[in-house]
Amino acid sequence: MVFWFWEGFHIEELKGYLDKIDDPNHRERMEEIFSWILEKFPNLKPELKWNQPMFTDHGTFIMGFSTAKQHLSATPEEFGMAHFAEDIAQAGYSATKGLFRIKWNEPVNYELLEKMIKFNILDKADCATFWRK
Repeated sequence: MVFWFWEGFHIEELKGYLDKIDDPNHRERMEEIFSWILEKFPNLKPELKWNQPMFTDHGTFIMGFSTAKQHLSATPEEFGMAHFAEDIAQAGYSATKGLFRIKWNEPVNYELLEKMIKFNILDKADCATFWRK
């Protein structure tokens, strides 16, 4: 996949992360999600912190991702997880207090991702720290 959606960003770290995903289908799924996020939210900055790809806005965390053998994980912070617990359950995703899992063979609920990202952008508009306090 061409990384057209990352023009203007220093994305070598994220590209390196994606390149380490052995399964080409899993790598393509992550590229697809990242493309969608940056197309929908061009103000977000893709970053790699603690070896995890994430998106920030004015230096504050908005959404992070990780990969595992059976699924990818997404986290909108614990506050976001609590706020969207019912939506996550209705989407059929398993969850912990810090993340929810999307199995590789399940569709991505982009409507839910969009709601979470919009919520975090608005809720953290005046946040001056990386994490909520």
